[in-house]
Amino acid sequence: MTPMQALRVVPYVVVAFLLTMAVLLRYYVYGDGLVLPLEQRRISHLAAPAATYLDTATLQVRTGVPVTSTVSLYGDPAAGDARTAVWVEFSSLETGYGQRIDYHERRTAFDRRTGLAVDCCNGYIDDDTAIKQTGLAFRLPYGAEPRGYPIFDPVLKRQVTLRYEREEAVEGLPAYRYSYTVGPAKVEDLPDQIPGTVLGLPERGLVAVARYVRITRTLWVEPESGLPVRVREQRVDTLRTPDQVDRVVSFQADQVTEPGDVDAQVAEAAGFRRWAILIRDVFPVVCLVLGFLVIPVTVAVRMRRRRARAKRSAAAQDEKQVPGHDLADAG
Repeated sequence: MTPMQALRVVPYVVVAFLLTMAVLLRYYVYGDGLVLPLEQRRISHLAAPAATYLDTATLQVRTGVPVTSTVSLYGDPAAGDARTAVWVEFSSLETGYGQRIDYHERRTAFDRRTGLAVDCCNGYIDDDTAIKQTGLAFRLPYGAEPRGYPIFDPVLKRQVTLRYEREEAVEGLPAYRYSYTVGPAKVEDLPDQIPGTVLGLPERGLVAVARYVRITRTLWVEPESGLPVRVREQRVDTLRTPDQVDRVVSFQADQVTEPGDVDAQVAEAAGFRRWAILIRDVFPVVCLVLGFLVIPVTVAVRMRRRRARAKRSAAAQDEKQVPGHDLADAG
């Protein structure tokens, strides 16, 4: 191949490269980025300025107490693989004075693309290893849609339906608002643990009760990343006697993600959103536009060169036909 022939091939190589890059960016680079990680280290806090709870040490109901739920989430990379991740969540509820009110722990395996729980890898909730976790495990998948999703509630220990409500902005970031309300639902039996006097009953002895929970959880989710950037949890726990009467409120609070955590999660979600839009939407379009521009530009350059060569050829022919040349030849 001569240098001139090689130059003629270059535009077609460039076009093929740009079209290939558009496809790779849209369907491979972007697609490969939509996999939940094996590793995870995330700590968030939900706080309520004034809560009500039953102090188990003194068996007194305390009101107006600030409380904070600290949720720590860690990955177990060794237990996961290309399709499944395993995360462990620790949730501790404490008063503003450092007294622990409640503590829960769970280990959950889930599909790395859909976020749906998978029954494997020694999952558990507190001391219960037999419970089967279903629905979304910890968060919505990448590219969350404005529709309902099944999600597992670790407090109720059951699957519930997370319903889409509307689009709202959180710190200027577009987010989908989802929520669910469940209860009152029984979560555990407490046989002969509470004195009747605490429940307002005349009996001084211990009384069997069951703990019932009514919970409304609202999530503001950045849809591209699927990350919840703010969470609100409105919860009421009551102790109910066998006659199905709620005797005392054992916990009541309206907790919301702390502002510092909201800022951090908004920044993380916004970064992913920018990456997704560039890789999926902007760069492929730029490659396609450039690719389709190369061909007409190349054709225009070639036509200009041909016209220039034609002019030079015509000029050369004119020079050969000048009269002076003919006389010289005749002499």
